[in-house]
Amino acid sequence: MNVKNTFGVIGEVLTGIGGVLTGLISVGILSQVVFGTAWVVGDIVGNITGLVNAFLGAGVTGLLVLIILLSLWDSK
Repeated sequence: MNVKNTFGVIGEVLTGIGGVLTGLISVGILSQVVFGTAWVVGDIVGNITGLVNAFLGAGVTGLLVLIILLSLWDSK
């Protein structure tokens, strides 16, 4: 097994874990919107709102960083 294959396998595993976590967050948001409480730990909608407000509180720079992070997340 060479290094390229090893990093390929690691990348696939991390992509799979990211997909599972994204799915859990989506289900948590949906359950919080429908039922009023999330079945997972914490207030997901409140945490996301706080994160976006933290970026937007920094003005244009924060907004640009938020847009860059979202574009990096989408391009994977």
